[in-house]
Amino acid sequence: MSLVGAPDRLVLLADPAVRSAIAGEFGREVEYYAATGSTQDRARQLADAGHPGALIVAEEQSSGRGRQGRSWVAQPGTSLLASWLFRPLPADPALFALLSGVAIARALTDLGIPEARLKWPNDVQLGGKKVAGVLADAVTGANGGALVLGIGVNVHQRDLGELSGTATSLAREARAADRLALLARIDRELRRVASDSDERRVFLEEWRLRSSTLGREVEVRSAGAAVRGFARSIADDGALVLETASGSHRVLAGEVFVA
Repeated sequence: MSLVGAPDRLVLLADPAVRSAIAGEFGREVEYYAATGSTQDRARQLADAGHPGALIVAEEQSSGRGRQGRSWVAQPGTSLLASWLFRPLPADPALFALLSGVAIARALTDLGIPEARLKWPNDVQLGGKKVAGVLADAVTGANGGALVLGIGVNVHQRDLGELSGTATSLAREARAADRLALLARIDRELRRVASDSDERRVFLEEWRLRSSTLGREVEVRSAGAAVRGFARSIADDGALVLETASGSHRVLAGEVFVA
């Protein structure tokens, strides 16, 4: 049953009894904030303290972060803002982050929004514009390694201001959804990625099928450098494989622009 257009129930997480029930279903502690600096920073604090696993959710962030050092700014109650703490640290954290895009796309499909596409490495798109993103931080220390995975989904925004040329929201696509239902479905798919290497192979094949990057001439920019080529494939470790004038080139990180 589609939950597009259903009442938004994320605020129910303010109730400790609801959080406890959700934590039991998700298999991890759940923290909910009306406002916080950054769900990613809070999850990192828990990782540094040796916490076994957690999910941090907020209605508003004052210092939310995106990829490439950018900020993630959203009006209160308009986005799904959440960070997961996974322990132990996956052997392939970059691949885990890549496959998290498939988790978001699958969650949207469950809510009646099947057309999400994936831009390498960690963006989810609707109508060619970014609707969600993933930020992954690997944490190491005396307590062992962990992965802090942040996800932001634009849900209820009607006006994205100067970002409207490159970003969108479910509401702008006339597909507004219940953020609690979206959270539950993303969590379910992430648990599949975390628990089963066979599932990861299935997710990677789905990433390739949903890709908006493969089969195009692109430029990938990273750390002041750029490489141009034809986006031929995604390697099994998540690297983008480009065919360039000088031969095949593997790219592990960067931002993609259509050449």
